[in-house]
Amino acid sequence: MSNLTATISFLNALSLVQTNISIYGYSVILVVGNIGSILNVLVLTRRQYLQNSCSCYILASTVTNLIILDVVVLFRLLTGFDIDPTRTSGFFCKFRTYIVQMTTALSRIYIVLACIDRWAMTSTVVRRRSFTNRKVPKILIPIVAIVCGLSFIHIPFYYDIIRSRCTTTSNSYSKFYNIFNTILSGVTIPIPMIIFSILTVRNVKRLQHRVDNNTLLTERIIPNNIVNKRHHDYQLFYMIFIQQCVYIITTLPFVSYLLYITITMYSEKSAVQTSIDNLYMTVVFTFVHVNFAATFYIYVLISHTFRKDLKRSLLRGRLITWISGNQQNRITVASVPLEINLPPRT
Repeated sequence: MSNLTATISFLNALSLVQTNISIYGYSVILVVGNIGSILNVLVLTRRQYLQNSCSCYILASTVTNLIILDVVVLFRLLTGFDIDPTRTSGFFCKFRTYIVQMTTALSRIYIVLACIDRWAMTSTVVRRRSFTNRKVPKILIPIVAIVCGLSFIHIPFYYDIIRSRCTTTSNSYSKFYNIFNTILSGVTIPIPMIIFSILTVRNVKRLQHRVDNNTLLTERIIPNNIVNKRHHDYQLFYMIFIQQCVYIITTLPFVSYLLYITITMYSEKSAVQTSIDNLYMTVVFTFVHVNFAATFYIYVLISHTFRKDLKRSLLRGRLITWISGNQQNRITVASVPLEINLPPRT
């Protein structure tokens, strides 16, 4: 009897920890992530950034992150309050699962494109540098979104409510789904990130060596605006590089969880083991969503240029508000009729 009581107490404790992580963890991610993503959009929509192909990919990833935060994270936050429409509505079950997979993959693919863009930008081959043309992201961003959306179109057909749970309708698809996610999150996305980052670092070292050998010539011939543009391009690379490192760190536990679930899919588990698995899943998913909320703060910490542009954007917004407020006050004052009280005639 005492063992049963201890087991029940342990299960209740695990459930309480899981609920607290869902409530407090996702609340912080939702608020902090939205603030950061909005500030990201504020900076990245400046003319200087819109003229840069790499910034366009980062902007597309940021907008996708906003969707993840306000749809995916919000759904997970509501589960902490025992509000889960995916348990009662088949549409929400299919919709949430589809949006989760499509948007998380799309955001990461845009960062992969940004990595490729930085590699092309630092290349000495003219044909490769043509990839950094401003017209390229205008074509690739919508195409990638469409292809990514079609790649996950199978999800709504194999997800439904079973025993008050939104889950797969067959074990075979569940196995395929876990393997598919493992390959996508652990191989298909991080490996190109790592490869193109290494190639970019190699290109940057070569360019720096070439510049060091021609320092005097560079100072005489290359205008300051071109030097500033190169500095801005390198800053973007460092921002993306650190973001990749954060992605890999926060994704490794998720990949290990998927492998564990796939291997133990047909194993019988006790109630304690199931509760531990659920807690681990909550922690892992929280780590994954931290990646989508942390991009702005990574950029602010890494890039001096980004911090300066953020200050300018905020200052410009304050000035516009202040000027418009003063103009409104002037209009109001000017529109007030003057009343002159003449003394009465005697």
